[in-house]
Amino acid sequence: MKFVYVPLYRMAVSYLYSFGRRWSLIEHMLLIESTVAKHTASELAVIANVPHRLVVEALINLLRSNWIEVRSDNDRIYFAATPAGHKHAKEKTLPERLQKDIRWDSVCVERLTGHWMRADDVDLVYEKDLPADAVRLPALLHTFEPNDSALRDLFRLNLNESLEPTTPQFRTPSLPYARVGLAFDEVQIGLPPNAPLGLRASLVKASAEIVDDDSASYSAKTHIVQEAARDDLTADDIIVGGEAHLMLLREVLERAKSSIVIHSCFLSADTLRNLLPDFERAARRKVRVDLLWGLHVDPEVGGPPRKFSDATDVLAGLPPGARGRIRLSPHSSGSHAKVLIYDDRDTGLWTTVVGSCNFLSSEFDWMEVSLRTRSALFTTKALSLLLSNQLPAVGNWSATARQLNHIWSELKVKIRTQPEVGKYSISLIADYDHYACVTLARDHASKEIEIACDLYGLSAETSVLVPMETAASRGIDVRLQYTRPSKFLLEEGHEPAPTDIAKRGINIVRVENVHAKYLGWDEDTLVISSFNWMATSVDARRSRGAEIGALIEGPGIRSILVEKLRGRPGENASQPAESVDGMMPS
Repeated sequence: MKFVYVPLYRMAVSYLYSFGRRWSLIEHMLLIESTVAKHTASELAVIANVPHRLVVEALINLLRSNWIEVRSDNDRIYFAATPAGHKHAKEKTLPERLQKDIRWDSVCVERLTGHWMRADDVDLVYEKDLPADAVRLPALLHTFEPNDSALRDLFRLNLNESLEPTTPQFRTPSLPYARVGLAFDEVQIGLPPNAPLGLRASLVKASAEIVDDDSASYSAKTHIVQEAARDDLTADDIIVGGEAHLMLLREVLERAKSSIVIHSCFLSADTLRNLLPDFERAARRKVRVDLLWGLHVDPEVGGPPRKFSDATDVLAGLPPGARGRIRLSPHSSGSHAKVLIYDDRDTGLWTTVVGSCNFLSSEFDWMEVSLRTRSALFTTKALSLLLSNQLPAVGNWSATARQLNHIWSELKVKIRTQPEVGKYSISLIADYDHYACVTLARDHASKEIEIACDLYGLSAETSVLVPMETAASRGIDVRLQYTRPSKFLLEEGHEPAPTDIAKRGINIVRVENVHAKYLGWDEDTLVISSFNWMATSVDARRSRGAEIGALIEGPGIRSILVEKLRGRPGENASQPAESVDGMMPS
């Protein structure tokens, strides 16, 4: 095993949290019962069919709040609601009585990709204690983002505590190193289990360059991190087709219980106008809909920026009672991600959809592919990325940021008390993790690899063609699909050359009207994302969470997508514009 030393910032951080006892359902029910009848504690235990001690403890809490009082009548002791108790019994949920306090912790951010870790999760070594022959990786980052909500995932909270929407406060950082052990081209020790794929890949690559080991590559035997979400997915959870995404969006607006969060890269006044009746119906049911967006300008289309005022003018057409519940964030996230999050009133579960569809700007006439999962852990990770891009550098949080924080806090309690189960493992991937997924496909595929995206651009050679040529040399059937060459590629005087690419063992086909972005290999591994595999270049200038997707492993998950694509006669995705050797996309 060889050891490398990863540069870090280590610092003490303080965060504000609220704590206190939240009311239980049994307490709420007992309060309501005390407003309509006189009962002793024993009678209430019989009526509720719960242990007598549980009723007594609940009554004590209600007594302390002055919502019920003890009365006697003919040698009988009973409980009755006070005037304040009568008032609160009519409320949908009992008001929380919380206190606030500050807690300190020690955290680190590594300086290769900017991933946050708890200080006690890494083996820290300071400059003076480094071995003489220590392999020190060069620092690529020279600052850190204090509003990165990924940091919030590290804060230690008990079941009766929640994080307040405030910016953490830092002390002056120190500059230690993390001691990381690598063997057989994988990280063996030194990283916490939730370290992302992109960081692991960067460590292997950087260490290989330092020690001049050309054989190193990222090919971990177990590449799904231990904290991967789990779910029992079905074919209905792989959403295929533009019309299917429009139906899904309208279904979500109808089925959500209290809240919907939609992140779209672009906004279109026409799309919003078509969705106005659905927004209004959701608002009438008192559902809050937060609309988030990433960019004003599509660099591939050109032309003047899309006016934010056009979108606000459309939403102004909602009835006055609905405008307060349909909120368009005034701040750009800078993200290309496509995410839909809602609480399903039928299942009671928070559900997340990630994929390629711009729900707030699409005409829903191109081929799209998305994943739907009911994993609470996956939802918290997606919310964390969305929240990061809504936090101001200074000043108060917006209403949108506070709402995201509220949902995130609610789910953090749930995942601490309810471990996830399911035959499918789902890892949220963002930004640099996508490059690691291509490398995983190169190293782990045993039969075939398929990559599909909208654009073919300047980065295709290094990000996809080179690793796929290596896979093809092992006898892997590699198939690539794209819809259009990037404008920037055409400006350079280049276009994809199918014949030349075919000589490298790669089948490439140009298809019509495909906006889907997925990567799959063999039968059991699939990545669904917003990432244009053959055109997008991830760099530090883009916002964190600029690209979001899901890496899914489980029995036949890619086969499900393949069958759904084949089962769509006349779909644009099955109509090639040009191909190599008659190769048809699968």
